[in-house]
Amino acid sequence: MIVSFQATIRIRESACGFGRALLVPSVAALLLLLLHADVLHAQESDELQLFGSMQTIFFHQDSRMTIDSPTENIHFTGSESRSTFALQQMDLFFRKEMSDNFTAFVDLEFQLNYSSEKHWGSLSLQEAWMNYHVSDALNIKTGLLYPAFNQLNEIKNRLALQPYLFRPLIYERLLSSKFLAEDFIPEHAFIQISGMVPFGDFFAEYAVYTGNAESSYITQSAPSGGIDTDVNENFEFLSGVDPTAIKFKLFGGRIGLQSRNEQLKCGLSVTHDYNNLRDSSATPIHLVTSEARSLFDKDASRWRFGADFSYRLGPAFIDAEMIQVLYDSKRAAEQKFELEQSFLHTMVGYDIAYPLTVYGSLQWSDYTFGLDADYFVYSAGAAYRINSDIGAKAQVIVYEETYKNDPQALTIPYNQKVTITFFFLGFSVLL
Repeated sequence: MIVSFQATIRIRESACGFGRALLVPSVAALLLLLLHADVLHAQESDELQLFGSMQTIFFHQDSRMTIDSPTENIHFTGSESRSTFALQQMDLFFRKEMSDNFTAFVDLEFQLNYSSEKHWGSLSLQEAWMNYHVSDALNIKTGLLYPAFNQLNEIKNRLALQPYLFRPLIYERLLSSKFLAEDFIPEHAFIQISGMVPFGDFFAEYAVYTGNAESSYITQSAPSGGIDTDVNENFEFLSGVDPTAIKFKLFGGRIGLQSRNEQLKCGLSVTHDYNNLRDSSATPIHLVTSEARSLFDKDASRWRFGADFSYRLGPAFIDAEMIQVLYDSKRAAEQKFELEQSFLHTMVGYDIAYPLTVYGSLQWSDYTFGLDADYFVYSAGAAYRINSDIGAKAQVIVYEETYKNDPQALTIPYNQKVTITFFFLGFSVLL
């Protein structure tokens, strides 16, 4: 089982020009040093492996928005088009077998034409973990890792292995803040115990894990030089740490079945942690009604439930995932007010010939609280394997969202509909 972990550590540049000037050469020097170390190890013992992947894209976007106010006789329609080239994502992987039982792995991720000088994109440490392999039935992993939640969460950063250019929206890291990704999936864990055991014609899979509270709780360096935190600032001296009590931490797991020929995979996942509703940037005000916010505490107890299924029959295959997010609020229960979020994704594909795959997919989500708002995403595409290292991809996406604002808000009531069509062309390359 491939398990990875994500904890985004964005490089925060110094306010002084000297700090910015040092950043790029420092990163470049680090990469050159690692490249040099890889060559030396390859010559001596092949212990340190350096590899990676990148995905370059061109996309054209047509957007249209309509706003109507039933009480103010207002009607507005706007549209725009744009096109761009981009290095969507590049990952550098470092892997070392330290013995028959111990393996270390690091993933450095570069997004959207990353440049610290021009303030483009981001550089993130996505994975940094060590795995102790006792047997297929028992693996103990510690460090920054993606936890096992449904199937896609573990491989969402392996773009070159996936047929599409743009991932399902809650898994698309470029849009993680827009679609409240961390509300639906656990983005990181620090300890995971997992394995698989034979079970007739199947393997039974399991994983249990724990990690920090959601990222909005994690301390940050303030521009003034101090520490920003939503919890208790009195005794906080470090950035990048979790200042919350044990009950706020992430606890979760997954159980599943996989056929020995890997044609069938399915599983159930569950996690518990808290949603930090003090942070309006993590949960924007316009996505929560006044009534819903009044029923929440500042720290909302959150349960995520997931189900996944995939099946392949010859050249045809289907993948599906469902996620339901529930919040434990006594006040909401007393008023019979449902506080929940939902996500559904399914994809059907067919391998026309060995190098060519075509597919179609559908997504639906309700990611707001108490609002009459949801979105549908329709997508179709193709992937052509040029050789073992290079793949050409094309994808069309139609995104439709309807939104009715909070009737208790201080603004006039209105209905909004957004339709965005994307045309993607790109290449995935294994380095």
